[in-house]
Amino acid sequence: MKDSLKKGIISCFVVLNFGAVLFMNRPTAITQGEEKVLETLDPDRAYLLRYGRWMLQYYAFITGLNNQWQMFGHQSRYNWWYVIKAKYGDGEPRVLPLPLQSERTFLQSVFVDFKETKFHLNLYPRPWAREAYAYYLARQYPVHEGVPISSIIFELHWQAILPREEASMTGVHLDPNITTQVIQTVDFGQL
Repeated sequence: MKDSLKKGIISCFVVLNFGAVLFMNRPTAITQGEEKVLETLDPDRAYLLRYGRWMLQYYAFITGLNNQWQMFGHQSRYNWWYVIKAKYGDGEPRVLPLPLQSERTFLQSVFVDFKETKFHLNLYPRPWAREAYAYYLARQYPVHEGVPISSIIFELHWQAILPREEASMTGVHLDPNITTQVIQTVDFGQL
């Protein structure tokens, strides 16, 4: 293969990857503008452009380039976490001994549990993923004191993060009030 052909292929590859990263991180205003422009085009051209956009998004997904960066994005105004409980028979729900909600060694918390936060973030908007995880937990903790599991309960707990001015004056960055809400209960018949 000639040197110029090799350089051309490498250049195309680099441009494709940079283009995919930039495309996946375009601002929302541009995304909304794209849709308005596509509505004005004839259907055949709009289809081709949508298909091209889908192909680029799929390429970014396959290659792992579809991460969205929000270096200066708005941060959440809440500190939130899950408390995942199991109910056995008609008894009171029990907190499961999972990472982030049970006693952990220093090595576990530093070298193993860091992935749990990302896992919970992925569970947050997806009820079907929480349900699948509940079935996994039911297989891991099927019985407690001879009583079979009847449901898994996902409780969402959150605290407001105080505005900078208030946090500076009080020396505390979290609102002391913790709000709790059951966001999903997965009931099991006979497993």
